[in-house]
Amino acid sequence: MVHRSDKRKFVRFNFQRPVFLFPVVYSKSGNIYEVQTEAVQVWANNISEGGLRLENTTMFDPIFPVKLFFDLVKGQRVEIYGKIVWTLDQHCGIRFMGTDDALISFLRSIKDLEDNSNQFESSSLEKR
Repeated sequence: MVHRSDKRKFVRFNFQRPVFLFPVVYSKSGNIYEVQTEAVQVWANNISEGGLRLENTTMFDPIFPVKLFFDLVKGQRVEIYGKIVWTLDQHCGIRFMGTDDALISFLRSIKDLEDNSNQFESSSLEKR
């Protein structure tokens, strides 16, 4: 299912998958960041080229970036950094910091499939 809001830059798609989130914090020595070694498993609700929506029971500090690992399909893992841009109850929004070619290709193929499906449905209705 496609979700679109007028203020969103990218189309969102249903994406029910586990995501492993690694907090990134200042190192003990000072001015550099360190990716924490223990991941928190959260659940994705939807995804777009710009980010994703997560369900979480753990509160994260939105000041720091996060590192995310998740599978697009079995055997195709994405590793990408993001920033928490909103939190509400047990949900948060992550904006990707950069892009991943496999992720972009995956999302565009979903969009193409849905566009073709919608065109097929429209032409089938017109023939009735």
